[in-house]
Amino acid sequence: MEPKEREALDKFFYPQSVAIIGASAEPKKTGYVWVKNFVEYGYKGKIYPINPKEDEILGFKAYKSVLDVPDEIDLVIFIVPAAAMVKIMEECIKKNIPAGIIHSAGYAETGKEGVLLQQKLVDMARQGGMKLIGPNCVGILCPESGHPWARRSTFPKDVGGVAVISQSGGGGGYFINMGEVRGLSFSKFISIGNECDVSVIDFMDYLKDDPKTNAVFVYLEGFRDGQRFLEIAKPLSRVKPVLVYKVGRTEVGRKMTASHTGSIAGSIAVYDGAFRQAGVLRVEDFEQAQDYLTAFENVWFGQGIPKGPRVGIIAGPGGPGVAAADMCGEVGLEVPPFSEETVRRLAEEIPGASRTNPTDIDLGAMAMLKGKNPFVVRANIIDADDNIDMMAFVGLGENNPKAAMDAMLEIQANCKKPFIVIWPSAGKEVDECKEVLLQKKVPLFLTPERGAKALGALIRYKKAVERLEKEAVR
Repeated sequence: MEPKEREALDKFFYPQSVAIIGASAEPKKTGYVWVKNFVEYGYKGKIYPINPKEDEILGFKAYKSVLDVPDEIDLVIFIVPAAAMVKIMEECIKKNIPAGIIHSAGYAETGKEGVLLQQKLVDMARQGGMKLIGPNCVGILCPESGHPWARRSTFPKDVGGVAVISQSGGGGGYFINMGEVRGLSFSKFISIGNECDVSVIDFMDYLKDDPKTNAVFVYLEGFRDGQRFLEIAKPLSRVKPVLVYKVGRTEVGRKMTASHTGSIAGSIAVYDGAFRQAGVLRVEDFEQAQDYLTAFENVWFGQGIPKGPRVGIIAGPGGPGVAAADMCGEVGLEVPPFSEETVRRLAEEIPGASRTNPTDIDLGAMAMLKGKNPFVVRANIIDADDNIDMMAFVGLGENNPKAAMDAMLEIQANCKKPFIVIWPSAGKEVDECKEVLLQKKVPLFLTPERGAKALGALIRYKKAVERLEKEAVR
């Protein structure tokens, strides 16, 4: 992306001043909530409420028009009916405002007249040098700058490595809230709405060089330019994993997509072909997206990139370990035999533990360890095994969750190989220990299948990057 274009999009995330057209003094209205959210989220720039009927809103002087604001304005948020937008847009262009978010609906998603009005506003904005997001969106969320979204009352405080681009404001908002519970943190959130001007693909291009973003998640109904998607997604995937949750996969979903944001959903087979070419990972649902992002954030960008697909499975009870091994095989991972040295050390140090991969341990063997944690002992042995690229700890149980938690933190501090933790148990003490692991960025999964699929995603992405690198030098 050209520096000038990048600077223009920076205004959406890091505005020094914001005008909110349609700001309100009535607490139940979106125009009030948005002003309140800017204050409560910690935004440090200047806030200019625009409402011709008010003198003051939440302690800020209200202006009848942006033209009455004495200072420059970086970003304008439109919370007004579609019918009023042409005149207001003329004023914003006269004020030389470089960026705008159209929150209101009533445009291309409503039919022909809405399409024409939306295009008229885009034409006006482009002639006036203004970038637009929306219409029909909840805006931008940027934890770093304290820029909040609309119509929501919860805001992530921590700045993390996941950026979200969503063609559904509600869907994207749910993803952020659910992701926080999973221990994810976010760099940026973009609700793109009808995508009248700045597109999903434009923001993918922007995020490629964003130093705050490690991975990109896209909630996608449809994109309009397949060729440009490939041109942008390929170089992005070479440096950052891109995950897409594609909705509108069925005939019913495609019809709903058209009425929701005016997007063209298209055949899922076509999208899958484009995703494969670009090295993009398609996920089946929010849960899988959060699993994969947990693996990328806490393993790939946290512990280190796995050297290969060979997994050492270290289980408490045997059953969950077998389930993990099955799923590893189904997603293209390997569960190879341990080396002779590993087998010898396991037999010597834990006589009652199995020496196969997966390795499990019975109560009698645990008693023989005399206070040493069986997961830590086996981890230290297998960490030195050249036949193993990464480890999965499965079935920590609920008998002594504090000891299991401490063991995982010790392994995180001392072992060199990337690893994940699969802890299917539940209960008050277990849940409290899991929360600590999440806070410490230990990659935690609730079932063997979900953990194995997440590791598989890392290896698929690793292979995709290798292929894209080769293509780039041809």
